[in-house]
Amino acid sequence: MFRVTGILFTSFLALTSPLTAQSGSHGTAGNVQAAPAAWEVAIQQRRTELVQKNGAGTDTALCDQLLRMRDEDQAVRGFVHGKQTSAMTSELVKQLPAVDARLTAELKQIVAQKGWPTIALVGIDASNGAMLILTHSPDHAWQRQLLPQLQELAEAAKIDGSSLALVVDKELVSEGKLQRYGSQFMFIGGKMSMYAVEDPAHLDNRRAEALLPPMSIYKQMMAQIYHLEVSNDVVMATPSAKK
Repeated sequence: MFRVTGILFTSFLALTSPLTAQSGSHGTAGNVQAAPAAWEVAIQQRRTELVQKNGAGTDTALCDQLLRMRDEDQAVRGFVHGKQTSAMTSELVKQLPAVDARLTAELKQIVAQKGWPTIALVGIDASNGAMLILTHSPDHAWQRQLLPQLQELAEAAKIDGSSLALVVDKELVSEGKLQRYGSQFMFIGGKMSMYAVEDPAHLDNRRAEALLPPMSIYKQMMAQIYHLEVSNDVVMATPSAKK
C-alpha cells in the first residue's frame, strides 16, 4: 500500500461498513435517521443475494482465522469493528509493510491448502476479509496470478465482486496503466490525488456496476480515513518493480 515515492491510498471501507448517506431523513423528532442512498440499498441487496446463494460458510475454523487476519489488517490502519478509532499515524505507517507481508504469507498458505476462500466455504465476511488482505498485499505478481480465477468466481457469484474491483485497480496502477474504478490515490503536496482512470466520464457508472459508492462519497470516505484533503487533480501511474 505504501511506496517510497509516496503513499498509495486504497479504500478499505468498501469492504466493511458503508458510509451513511445524507440523502434524506426520517423518524420522529429527536430521532432523525438518514435514509439510505440507492447505492447503499444495492450493496445490501447484493450481500443478501450472495448469502442466500452460498450460505453462511462450512469451514468455521478457517472463517475465524480469516476474520482474525482481517481485524489485524484493519487495526494497523486505525479501524476496529469497521469504525475508525485512530488516524493513520506515522507509527502505524511504519508497521504496515511487516503486517501486510505477514498476512500475505498466511493467506498464501490458506490458498495453497484450500483454494481461494469463497463465500460458501467461509461466509461473506471472511471471504471479503481475504480479498482485503490481497488488496493490501505487496506481492503484485501473486495478485496478477490470482486475478483470472477471482474474476471467474465473481462472475459466478461465489465471491463479492465489489471487493475484487479494488484488486483490479491496484494491479492496473502497479503496471502503470489507467485504473478502472478510481479506488487508488497518491499523496502529493499534502493532499490526496486520484490516479488517472480509463473513460472518466463513465467512472460512476462502472462503480455502480461493481456496487461501489459514487466517487463523491468515496472521496469523503478517503478524507475521513486519512484526515487529508482530497484534490481534484489526477496523477499518472508509473510501473512498479515486478515482484
